[in-house]
Amino acid sequence: MADQLALPLDATADRLPDLPDLRPMLARPLPEPFDSDLHLFEPWWGGSRALVFVGPAEMAGAGEVRIVDADGADLTEALPELAGTAVRVAARSAVLDGELVVVDADGRADAPALEARLAGHPGRAAAFLAFDLLHLDGVSLLNQPLVKRRAALRRILRPGDEVVAVPAIATEGRALFEAIVAQGLAGMMARQRQGPYLAGVRSRLWRLIPAAAGTITAAEMADAPEEPAATSATAPVLAMLSRLPLDEET
Repeated sequence: MADQLALPLDATADRLPDLPDLRPMLARPLPEPFDSDLHLFEPWWGGSRALVFVGPAEMAGAGEVRIVDADGADLTEALPELAGTAVRVAARSAVLDGELVVVDADGRADAPALEARLAGHPGRAAAFLAFDLLHLDGVSLLNQPLVKRRAALRRILRPGDEVVAVPAIATEGRALFEAIVAQGLAGMMARQRQGPYLAGVRSRLWRLIPAAAGTITAAEMADAPEEPAATSATAPVLAMLSRLPLDEET
């Protein structure tokens, strides 16, 4: 693949890291959107968080796939449509973070349909929306800044029906939030561009701004620490989320 991340494929690529207790990093809620030159802003569909383990394999795109939810439960057998995800990943081993969704005809997350699929019932196919890359070819990226992890994700991931990289935009959180509300999505993630990945930690480096009622409890919102004042105030409003290019984040 021409856009494949250029990293040496040495002996470490033949194994996945021994991380039995790896858990997703978690966001702290925030009631209102904001603009910031220090953050990347991403749509959030309100799906189920999951880590996808790919490989290890002798060649890129050939590894087995394992799907683990935020509590460590193995979902692989419940979602056979994601078994071929490795062919979308230009790496011999990788760990991706994202959310599982089943979408309705309007492209919105269908929570009951996803719950049924995760329980082993038949139904519409699930998709994995990847927004972070934690390990690549045996090398941990946890201490790398978010912008580098996302750049690596976009380079190795070839999108398809079953997996796609979530788009992100820099600086203009309010504009993205307006587009998210207009399209009926669940909310927006605001993640600090230079922040590391703190596995299993709920941190202010990540903020979740809900766009739909009921996604965050009143108690959680009351406890949410405030974000510093905005660092950028003006920008054109994005009319449609689908028009956001993936390279807007750099």
